[in-house]
Amino acid sequence: MRVGIHISISGGFTKAVKRLLELGCNSCQMFSRSPRGGKARDLKEDEVTTFRELCSINDINPVVVHIPYVLNLATPDPDMHRYAAQMVREDLERADALGAAYLVLHMGSHKGEGTEKGLRQVSGALTTALEGYCGNTVLLLENTSGAGSEVGYLFEHLAAVLQMLESDNAGICFDTCHGFAAGYDLSTYERVNGTVDKFDSIIGIDKLKLIHANDAMFPLGSAKDRHADIGAGHIGEEGFRAILNHTLLKDKPFILETPAAGDADWKRNIEALKALLEGNN
Repeated sequence: MRVGIHISISGGFTKAVKRLLELGCNSCQMFSRSPRGGKARDLKEDEVTTFRELCSINDINPVVVHIPYVLNLATPDPDMHRYAAQMVREDLERADALGAAYLVLHMGSHKGEGTEKGLRQVSGALTTALEGYCGNTVLLLENTSGAGSEVGYLFEHLAAVLQMLESDNAGICFDTCHGFAAGYDLSTYERVNGTVDKFDSIIGIDKLKLIHANDAMFPLGSAKDRHADIGAGHIGEEGFRAILNHTLLKDKPFILETPAAGDADWKRNIEALKALLEGNN
């Protein structure tokens, strides 16, 4: 089982890897710049080399980089749209330097201009960002909860952008809390099967590269992006047992973004996931 957490690198990459190992992680996710956006500091060659070597030696794979949440690819504002495309390209290059398999991004909000236009804006920004890109890091579109004028909460939205991109450098990161909030039921074996079948028929399960494992604080279809500890929300233990042991999902890497005030919280959620994986006891 590949499981990791969203970890801070503010104390340095060596410290971050040590912490991952202490928590029992064999994967990880991080921001490569401030989560508030802005100009990113240059990555030093020695720290990048050290990080890649430590991940290789300790079998931390995949490494995932997340784009800052301030990014809005769906924006109708021309200046913000250009900035979004530029940030994606910069973070693609940074993620590739770090040896990251994936760069995860939220598609953003259409700001009242309509979903169809918002999706075209996303596709346009990503097409610009990918132009001439020769790295190994793959872009992953993350599903959203459907709050406000967000795009990306329906499988059809994700499929449309992938179809417009026509790129092998793009796939999907499925967030369980966001999916549940958007109306995709994950609370029982039967309902997980139905949601996976729907994903496969609309997008294709081969495009699913990563799962953000988060329980949902609010009921099905709430459109509220509020994460809860594994088994402590409306998806519950039965839902996560079904997700973790589903034939088409069990070999996918899982990244936790559950509430955490400290490492004890991370460890509790990692252990909760592992305990629900059949044959892992």
